[in-house]
Amino acid sequence: MHRRHVLSAVALSTAALAGCGGESTDRVTPDPDDPVLFVVTNQQSASATVQLTLALDDGPTVLDESVTLDAGGTREFDPGIDRPGTYELRAAVEDGLSRTITLNIQPADIRDGSNHEVILRDNGVQVTWEE
Repeated sequence: MHRRHVLSAVALSTAALAGCGGESTDRVTPDPDDPVLFVVTNQQSASATVQLTLALDDGPTVLDESVTLDAGGTREFDPGIDRPGTYELRAAVEDGLSRTITLNIQPADIRDGSNHEVILRDNGVQVTWEE
């Protein structure tokens, strides 16, 4: 019986402290070995130039890059994301193809890393991601 009281006390004290000293949701320390990456892959039959822009809805632009890729080429971008939130990703190919998508980046995405792939195709731009 005494053991149950001790276990209950430990459980209650842990629950009471759960919010104390925790990580702020405003900024998260990213794992330098596994950041939030944006990978552009050109699956078109010819070279392509794409403008990639990523901005926090209520804040700054964290990525604004233009890159020319040969057919089959790939390029990685690490925008250094350390704030969870809603981001707008825009990929605009020089010939007029474009895609804009809203991404909800969570603290776990930043802590554990995640990959977002922008795939340039002959008939459009596709965005995929994995956590």
